[in-house]
Amino acid sequence: MSRQTMNRAELDAIAWKFLRSEFASRVHADWPIDRRVVAYLRHHGPSRVLRDGTYADELLQRVMANIGSARRTGVLSRSAR
Repeated sequence: MSRQTMNRAELDAIAWKFLRSEFASRVHADWPIDRRVVAYLRHHGPSRVLRDGTYADELLQRVMANIGSARRTGVLSRSAR
């Protein structure tokens, strides 16, 4: 079985979906960011990211890289910290 690859654009799209989700909100603010990303993936997928640690790590990096942009554009409010 060949491994389907995910490119950076796909991971960025998932990262932005995460940043717009309840898992990036104040409700889960006391959870570590990696736990929030895993919880998001369990609820919204794609499951292949959960099954592949490399993708999960890359997704976490894309989330972290996009937090500043999400704050500047209002996707994340300052109170969401």
